Amino acid sequence: MMIKTKTTTLALLIASTMMLSACGDGNDGKDGVDGSPGSPGDPGTPGTSGLHIDMANNAIANITQASYSSGIISVDFELENQQGVGLFGLSGTNPFHDFRFSLAQLQTTEGSELKQWISLLNETTNDAGTTFEQGFEKINNCVECLVDHNNGTYTYTFKTDLTATEDPAGVTFDPALTQRIAIEMQFEYDSGKELAENAHFDWIPATNASEGIETRDLVTLQTCYTCHQPDSLKAHGGRRLDMENCQSCHNGIVTDPNAISVELGHMVHAIHMGPNREGKDEQGNIVPMPYTIAGYGGDHAFDYPAFPTKPFMDCATCHVEDETLADKDLWLANANANACTGCHTDSPAQHKSDKNPQLTCTDCHSAAVHDNHAKPYKAAKEYGVTVSNVAISAANEISFEMKILDDTGNTVAQNEVYKKGYSKPYVVISWDVEKDYPDFDQSPYSERRIDIKDANKATWNADNSVSVKVSMNFPADIASRSLEVLPVVKVCFIEGTSTRTSCDNTEAYPAYVQTPAYRTVLADSEAVVAMRRAIVDDQTCHSCHSFEFYHDSNGVNCIAGHTNYKKLGAVEDANGDAVAWGEMKSTSFMYKAHKAKGHDNGHGGSGTILKTDCMTCHAEVEGWGGKAYGFELGRNAGQAHVVPSFIPGKQNDPSLTPVETWYASSDAASCISCHQKYLSDAAMAHMQSNGAYFGPDKQQAKSAKEACATCHSPEKIMEHHGHKL
Repeated sequence: MMIKTKTTTLALLIASTMMLSACGDGNDGKDGVDGSPGSPGDPGTPGTSGLHIDMANNAIANITQASYSSGIISVDFELENQQGVGLFGLSGTNPFHDFRFSLAQLQTTEGSELKQWISLLNETTNDAGTTFEQGFEKINNCVECLVDHNNGTYTYTFKTDLTATEDPAGVTFDPALTQRIAIEMQFEYDSGKELAENAHFDWIPATNASEGIETRDLVTLQTCYTCHQPDSLKAHGGRRLDMENCQSCHNGIVTDPNAISVELGHMVHAIHMGPNREGKDEQGNIVPMPYTIAGYGGDHAFDYPAFPTKPFMDCATCHVEDETLADKDLWLANANANACTGCHTDSPAQHKSDKNPQLTCTDCHSAAVHDNHAKPYKAAKEYGVTVSNVAISAANEISFEMKILDDTGNTVAQNEVYKKGYSKPYVVISWDVEKDYPDFDQSPYSERRIDIKDANKATWNADNSVSVKVSMNFPADIASRSLEVLPVVKVCFIEGTSTRTSCDNTEAYPAYVQTPAYRTVLADSEAVVAMRRAIVDDQTCHSCHSFEFYHDSNGVNCIAGHTNYKKLGAVEDANGDAVAWGEMKSTSFMYKAHKAKGHDNGHGGSGTILKTDCMTCHAEVEGWGGKAYGFELGRNAGQAHVVPSFIPGKQNDPSLTPVETWYASSDAASCISCHQKYLSDAAMAHMQSNGAYFGPDKQQAKSAKEACATCHSPEKIMEHHGHKL
């Protein structure tokens, strides 16, 4: 068989080579003419500038301008992070982007100073269509309404035609009135990260003016923070953050489904009345009427203590003199009767008549009358107490002279000094003040507290001076120690005035005299007594509680009575009886301040004060080495604090396992005052391994050498509790 493939292929290659060689001998041809240019391509998608919003850890919103035309409002706004980097990527198609807009207009009343925000876009809240709440436009419901300019700026055009849409509440849009556009943003990602922000913009559509326009500016959120921590005021799951957003939503026409007003002025007053809110029922009986509204989880009654001021009607706690507020005095204009019924209900207990459906409080009453309640306290603040001729005999008998003086230097008479029930005119004797009143084994508080109206202890002289002489078990070296005489006395005034009166007057109202304690070293009349270390910033207490605290309110001197060593007290039920399971609690000032109602937010507290933020109450002062903080550890060594041996559960049988009096070293006690119930064995072991003591031996608690401050600096303590110093 012959194979021909190679022969044929070779012949073809030779022939091809010869042909190519022959072609190579000619000249190249000329290039062809260039073709005409092609048409331009479509423009590409604009690039982005900044950071995608889903990658941001925080967001700040700012509405830059708004426009109005033929019933349609458009709004331009910016989103950026705290570093000023624009956030792009907001989208109505993203299920995590809960971003919404609301509208409200400022409506005035002819012949009155009353002006109220009235919401637009309203929705009904009951089947009958008779109650309303503010509605919103959400970007998820109108994807095309939002334009992302890809650099952190956006434009949103409302889909609602305000001139063609009939509002369920009958509100008519008026472009000549001030309008408020509000933004609410709350992104809750599956990862647990959350972004929340509010913004608002006030402007008049008819003129496009946004400066110098009518508004309603009575209080600031900063004033609320006097008592409340920011976290406790993040309403509606954390989406309502700014006062302006609260105002525009909780406006003059909104109610719950039961037609109970939730207008901000009414609601805030009613909530703060707590269990003190009362009115008349249909039979004319005075009964408790705590503010009760229908919420997402059913009806909720605000029947717990909510306003810690005394006098209770100290309006200046919230309505402060702030010249930056355009309407700071509007609350005195007697315009909004709805605010009055927030406190007094629409059937006031103070009225002799029955419920009046046509009641308009401001027809008869003035808001200014509430200022009168503070007049006795303001007067007492100018009073004083002098202490002289202090001596302690060899028989441990302390004697001294004292006078209670008014603002003109005249003495106050015995019948003008208040004594009733638990409230007595005391003088409290203490020593070692600079050591936080550490230990009074010699004399318990019941002996150190002298009732100056007790004839066995004090004599009132003809000139209204008081001579005191009391036996007390002082330390042997008391003459060389600091000694304190703290007056805690009330003087009676005619209620609502600064006029002093006899305490048996039916119109008498007692107020505490605010006067410094007398301090000395008996063996050295020239000695300057060291002040107690700065632990609490007194002004923060007064800012929230006003003139008077729970009792014995001559300044913030609670630790003179509620010392570290004071005995345990029983935990009581709602009726004031000791709980059946035998739970006991410390009665020291530290424990009471940390666990007081309203202060304790760590485990189901009221939410008023976030107790983990130590700077809510604690002092910050300049020290030798920089700033010193009132919660700094390691500064009170050598003290023993009375604490319960354990916190029993409700199944505990106190006859078998009673709570005993134990002692804790100083730094351990500060942690235990908040965390004892929740401390694990590991946490307790950690404290003990670093020198802390917790047990039945008082002397061991005093001798403990705690090293907590080595690691737990004030900065670290705040960081551990979720805050920054």
